[in-house]
Amino acid sequence: MTSSKQRNLAAFAFGLGECLLFGGLKYGWASLVFVLKDLGYFHGCSNNLSKDTYDTSLSGTDINNSTWTYGHAGNATQHDLCDKELRGLCRTQDSCLHLVFTIATVTCGMMAIPTGALVDRCSIRIPRLIFSVVICSGLLMLALSTPDTSQLLYPSIAGITMGGIVIGIANMQIGNLFISKRSTVVTVYNGAIDSSAIILLTVKVAYEHGISLQISCFTLFAVAFVLFVINTLLLPRDRIVWPPTSKTKARCDDEHKGKANGISSGSKLYTEVKGNDRSKRTRRQSIQLCEAHKEMMEYPNMTSAFVSPMFAFFLLWVSVLQLRDLYFLGTFHSWITELVGDDHSTVSHFTSIMTMVQCAGVVISPLPGLLLDRNKRKVIDAEKALYQDLKDSILVYVITTAVSVLFSISVILPVIQLQYVSFVLQVVLRAFLYGIASAFLPMAFPTRYYATMLGVLFAAAGLFSLLQYPIFLLVQGPLQGNHYYVNVAFIAMCLSTMLFPIYIHIYVKKKEKLLELNRSSKEWIKFESDLLTDEDKTRSDKV
Repeated sequence: MTSSKQRNLAAFAFGLGECLLFGGLKYGWASLVFVLKDLGYFHGCSNNLSKDTYDTSLSGTDINNSTWTYGHAGNATQHDLCDKELRGLCRTQDSCLHLVFTIATVTCGMMAIPTGALVDRCSIRIPRLIFSVVICSGLLMLALSTPDTSQLLYPSIAGITMGGIVIGIANMQIGNLFISKRSTVVTVYNGAIDSSAIILLTVKVAYEHGISLQISCFTLFAVAFVLFVINTLLLPRDRIVWPPTSKTKARCDDEHKGKANGISSGSKLYTEVKGNDRSKRTRRQSIQLCEAHKEMMEYPNMTSAFVSPMFAFFLLWVSVLQLRDLYFLGTFHSWITELVGDDHSTVSHFTSIMTMVQCAGVVISPLPGLLLDRNKRKVIDAEKALYQDLKDSILVYVITTAVSVLFSISVILPVIQLQYVSFVLQVVLRAFLYGIASAFLPMAFPTRYYATMLGVLFAAAGLFSLLQYPIFLLVQGPLQGNHYYVNVAFIAMCLSTMLFPIYIHIYVKKKEKLLELNRSSKEWIKFESDLLTDEDKTRSDKV
């Protein structure tokens, strides 16, 4: 194994560690909510409620002597006071905590726009520096917060989620180091981001065993700093471009020069293509042709990509399914509490189980990548390969939509044992959703727009996720905690996302027919000959 391959594998491993530890801490929100409610955060968020308010609301119960305490599970905590007389106060606390989560997810999405622009144009080290500063600041604020300073949760949780999206987008470039497994690497990283929910479960378990939230946050702060230093030293100083060139470095000012907007020709295009291996040579030619076709004929500039029907359908698909996922995560604690009858130990059990199931994301996530990459090792004619990746993605989108519908059906049924299945379906949904979201853009659009388009995608989907808070207020208010009608609406919304794979199928069929008509034209022959290497043209003439 060459030193460059060893370096690439090391960069992949440490990037995977970063994603696993910090990329998706928001997915462990249910575990953190359990700890925050046990400590008494936002216990007075409605009309400046205080401990005295709870005293007078219990009709003579002596809270001072026997029941009220901030502390670990097992003692009588605020949750024990949430009986029927105080259910309204506890719902107000749920609303405050859900507002924290909603603000964090929206700011996380908005952070994706500048991150994507930086990754597309500048060194990979700049967004990594931003990640280090933002997530460390968030962890410090969370460590320094107390129930009396609950407002610190707004900037702290926002900082933690923003740091996660920054490192997620930045690390997607590492997939460019692996030509034939690019989609698989991207989906593995997204699976690691999903599985980082286990970190906050560890915080919850540590809290239940006497380790304070502050100690856990300071520990995560130290680990984030160490990983940042190590991985920054391993990664190239500049962008990791795609298609990969013979040089591992490529400065922003030198990109997209030459005939096909930066797509060079010749045997030096890929360092991994050696000898007369027809499969690798054809795959190289296919990627080269696809990139030129997308840039010169489909999307000559970034604006044309953003206003295309393909991006509009894709944005709708991601936004609806992400809202379905985030609403479940944000309302999990109140939903499971209603379902089990306000049993504190049972709520703790299902919270832990749900978070542990999230770890399966790193195992499930390679599946959509493998499905997307399933035909990349086949020897396919360069012209026919133009839309092969899009055709391969249709199956994955259909599976994802089907899983979202099944998940929405399972959570609507008030059977507690069935919720174990719901947890599994939710993890599969998110693994496919974010894995495909990251892998699809370079299939359909020029890769030089990738990070910017990914940032805009997440930002727009984040704004759409604002709907989760008014939906939550609707459930807590007029619907009196009943999630049934909301889940029925989600089933209909998830079914509507099936329009996207249908659109891709129609789009590919239309383009392939046009391609067949143009194959014999002089314009197409000239376009293809400009991209073929001199060596390949000589071989084709001999044939």
